[in-house]
Amino acid sequence: MKPLQQTISIFLITVLCLGLAGCWFAVGGAAGGGTAIYFKGRLQENISRNMHQVHEASLAALQTMEMAVLEQDKKVDSTSIRAQYPDGTNVWINTKYLSTNTTQVRIRVGVLGDEPRSRRIWEEIRRHLP
Repeated sequence: MKPLQQTISIFLITVLCLGLAGCWFAVGGAAGGGTAIYFKGRLQENISRNMHQVHEASLAALQTMEMAVLEQDKKVDSTSIRAQYPDGTNVWINTKYLSTNTTQVRIRVGVLGDEPRSRRIWEEIRRHLP
C-alpha cells in the first residue's frame, strides 16, 4: 500500500471509530474551550483558577443554595464534594488539578444527571470565585 493511501485509510478508520463511539461531543467541547460542556449526565469545564479556590467557591455556592454538604475529600491533586438538595437529590462536585492555575470541574446532579440544575450550580460557583 502506498504511503498516501495508508494515511487516508488510517484517517477514515479514525473518523469511523469516533463516530461509532459517540465521541464527537467530546472532540467539539475540547476544541471550543472555555465553555462548560454537558456530556453523559455530567457538566464539565476547565477553568483558569486554583483548584483550592474552586473547592472553596463550591462550598460557598452550596451554602448559598441551601444544600447540605454530606461528604468532602481534599487530596493534593483533586477534591470531591457530595451534597444534597432539600428534595433529597444528590449532587457531586469534583475538581482535578491540571496546573497551578487550571482546574477541571465536574458536576453531576442525580444518578442520571440533570443539566439545568448542574448549570445553576456552576453559575453559582462562578459567582463565588475570586
